[in-house]
Amino acid sequence: MHRLWEDVGQKPLFEDEAVAGLVAARPVGELLGTVMWDRGGAPLHFLLAHAGFAVSGGWETLRWLSVAAALASIPVCFDLGRRLGGEPAGAVAALLIAASTVLSIYGSFGRMYALLVLAGAIAADLFVRALQLRTPRAAALAATGAWLLPAVHPYGAIPVAAGTLVALWLWRGRPFRAGVPALLVGLTLIPFAVADLRLSGRFGVGVAGKDSALASPAGAWRQFGRALQSFAGGDELVLVAIFCVLAVVGAVVLARDRNPFVVVAALSLLVPPLLFMLLRSPGSPGLSPRHLAYALPIWAALIGVGLARVCTGRVAWAAVVVVGIAAAVASPGGIVDPRATTSNAILGGGPGEVAPGAPASVGDAASWARATVRRGDVLFPYSPAFLAALPESGAALALPYGQAPLLLRTLRRARWPVPGVVVAVPLVNGAVGWRWLASGAPTYTSRDWFLVRLPGPFADEQAVLMAASDAFRAVDTAAVRRDFHLDAYLERNRRVLREALDSTRS
Repeated sequence: MHRLWEDVGQKPLFEDEAVAGLVAARPVGELLGTVMWDRGGAPLHFLLAHAGFAVSGGWETLRWLSVAAALASIPVCFDLGRRLGGEPAGAVAALLIAASTVLSIYGSFGRMYALLVLAGAIAADLFVRALQLRTPRAAALAATGAWLLPAVHPYGAIPVAAGTLVALWLWRGRPFRAGVPALLVGLTLIPFAVADLRLSGRFGVGVAGKDSALASPAGAWRQFGRALQSFAGGDELVLVAIFCVLAVVGAVVLARDRNPFVVVAALSLLVPPLLFMLLRSPGSPGLSPRHLAYALPIWAALIGVGLARVCTGRVAWAAVVVVGIAAAVASPGGIVDPRATTSNAILGGGPGEVAPGAPASVGDAASWARATVRRGDVLFPYSPAFLAALPESGAALALPYGQAPLLLRTLRRARWPVPGVVVAVPLVNGAVGWRWLASGAPTYTSRDWFLVRLPGPFADEQAVLMAASDAFRAVDTAAVRRDFHLDAYLERNRRVLREALDSTRS
């Protein structure tokens, strides 16, 4: 956890963070429409970021939100483990959370994954509390905790469904009045279900047809294994095996005690890989260990319970110390740091290079964007340069990349006529010559970035898309030095713009 403070201001900004920041900076009504209807998904992280921007409008707000969620998850996980297996179990759960690869990477990343860990811990803790108290108030509070999960991430619906099945079985309608508050909370989950269906529709996810499965059996269980590695805090197989054995022991202990929590834990962990083998899609949304972050508190608590049962008394506390040391010195494993992933390679830089997304590199480009972007402009695509230009860039509408239908749905939220279109291109090892088609437009160039504002007004969607497409074609033509990353970036965005233009003409 000591890395988090340093990483907030030092590690490169990424496109995924730009999505969160540029959407969260918009008015609340537009934010909710973009997240839940245009994109499909969960709004809570965006809303919290929006509130954070009201206090401090800089991009760092996104990362500090993740740091706060990561730190808050530790005491909640302690309480979860304590309720299930006593204080030694709670201490083990807290230590494992703090040392996990999930939080060491995503605890300072401006997306919702640290918040997903916290939501998973709160939901599990309140569920166990409700099992212990068996009161209507405790049940309603547990339902409220469960509400957090799909509000943070669509995959949060999995543990919610598991907890709901167990709760309904325990309740079975007797007495009916006692379950009414929890049922009312459950009704508020309907908008999230609609948003999740919207998201699955974007990727064509279904259960029938000739499309391929989201993951092969080998691929699904391989990702599950990587998730367990990231939970363990290291890639040493011996350490991961020990933690797996302890987790199984913890599950057996809870099963013997007839604690319904073990059913929720098993379903929450095992259903995702099974679903990915059953569901089908023409694309490949992909199962990643970070999507299972909600299960980290559950896994840590099971290990804590298992250790507390194997070791008792003073031996248990000695074992806690050993577990803490082992987790702390382990090499991070399971989750690949975003700065090393292929999708972010264009922003990650190479050995000895300053990444274009690094705060030191993007600073001048962001300063230019702050001074140049006007209210009502359209920004394309989501870019760290625009993220670093907050709060000023929040007055413009940023357009997504990757899917033409999503781009068009977002563009319909523009206020017409659009005064200008601003395009950002990270150059990496490329360079753009001074003579290019839009040479009369305000332009920023450096060794890392190329930004241009195309003045309008632009009367309709076609005009905006044509302007952005012309800019990317001009950059492609005027590039005097290029490499694979620049070519890939230009091709990706030109393809999406071309598809969007074709859709407006049909």
